[in-house]
Amino acid sequence: MTDVKTYRVFFIFSAIFFTIIGGGLIVLSVKVDYNIAGHEFLTLSLALVCAVQAYLVPQFIVNDERVKLIKQKAMSTGYFFIMSYTVIFMILLQTKIIHLTALQLLGIFTALIVSTVFLLFVFFSKRY
Repeated sequence: MTDVKTYRVFFIFSAIFFTIIGGGLIVLSVKVDYNIAGHEFLTLSLALVCAVQAYLVPQFIVNDERVKLIKQKAMSTGYFFIMSYTVIFMILLQTKIIHLTALQLLGIFTALIVSTVFLLFVFFSKRY
């Protein structure tokens, strides 16, 4: 499995699979008890991770200085996004604008973290 095309096809099928599973989980959660548990967002973030990996696998398979710079910049920038998400969630919860359970909050927060870092990979791959 050293061929780049094989990796891309695998990641594309994985992204489609996780999108279908995540969408199905959301539809079932809403139809059964009108309440989203939070883990559905993690499945959708896995779909995003697979889609980003399908896009970036030709660049990331080389693992040169450019790829290391992209990963470093994305991780350090992602830290500031994570802190922003934390502050925003604390404000929204303290002012009672949103009402979330701990499981819902952790699911959304984790999905945001994972999605942000991988979207920053795409952003910095285009920039550098």
